[in-house]
Amino acid sequence: MPSGYEPGEKFLRVFQLFTRLSETDAGLTTAQLAAELEVTTRTVQRYIATLRDSAGIDIEDNAGRFRIGAGTRLPPLQLDRYQATLLLVALRLLHQLRTEQDPAMVGALAQLSRALRVPLVVRYLERMLASAEGRPANPDRQAVERVVIDGFAKLQAIEVRYVDSKGAETKRTLRPYFIEPKAEGRHIYVLAHDATSDSVRTFRIDRIRSARLLPETFAVPEAFDVDAVLSDSWSIWQGDSPVDVVLRFVPEATQWVSETPWHPSARVTPLPGGGTEVRLRVASEVEMRPAMLRWTPYVEVVAPQSLRDYVAGSLRTAVELYGASNDGVVGTTAPPRRRR
Repeated sequence: MPSGYEPGEKFLRVFQLFTRLSETDAGLTTAQLAAELEVTTRTVQRYIATLRDSAGIDIEDNAGRFRIGAGTRLPPLQLDRYQATLLLVALRLLHQLRTEQDPAMVGALAQLSRALRVPLVVRYLERMLASAEGRPANPDRQAVERVVIDGFAKLQAIEVRYVDSKGAETKRTLRPYFIEPKAEGRHIYVLAHDATSDSVRTFRIDRIRSARLLPETFAVPEAFDVDAVLSDSWSIWQGDSPVDVVLRFVPEATQWVSETPWHPSARVTPLPGGGTEVRLRVASEVEMRPAMLRWTPYVEVVAPQSLRDYVAGSLRTAVELYGASNDGVVGTTAPPRRRR
């Protein structure tokens, strides 16, 4: 927002006003806005003037009903060095998730470079910009993502062709509620109401083969809470009934186990002999499988049996694979355990 905005409550009220005027097509009266913001109509008029004069926002007035002009962009953000640095970290994470060009990210980097005038950061952003622009273009992927973002931002339903993890393709109507990145899997998901299942589900955006915006509009339910929806998830998956997981780590892993940001349900308990036990409840143990394999040989899965069997089976397969490839090789030894 422009620097003329005051911090605190006024800033929030002006931002809320901007949001409401952005959401309406028919327009809202000053009386309606005053009731929603719990201020007087004169205060609403001052807020509208602030948006027009200080931020340069085009606000249309049609017979006393106000709305944001169709061509208006989001107002500029005024960031201090701490806020700008946090955005830099977030953009770096997004850059790591991307394997292709992303014009929106390039634009965001350029804006941030102008805002954060630390020489080292400016040089880094310039290299990051060059790297982002040098990645292969994928206009089809960008078109799909823009439709998903439009559906999310405009509260409009979208029709998609979606390919699941087994390769099955379905046509679905989604109402995008939230967009969620996951660094571990390097994927971005959309949490959306799915008309086919009549439930809120998660969809990997890179698995959407095509998408188009529908005229149908929707409202995100007041009760929807993305953190509550994902509260049982190890990462992003949801399930019908949570699963109790018990892990036992060897003493060599004690330090990094204590430093790991575990699932909110986790209870970490020291064991006699220096090991550590971690108990947690998650929506699906399937999502934990890659982590269990990464942590071998530092962890034993005690429960559930399905996860224990998966890890044991994977290790047996690995032993057979490496045993076959090492036939005839003299002097091969297992590598020493390394700390994480």
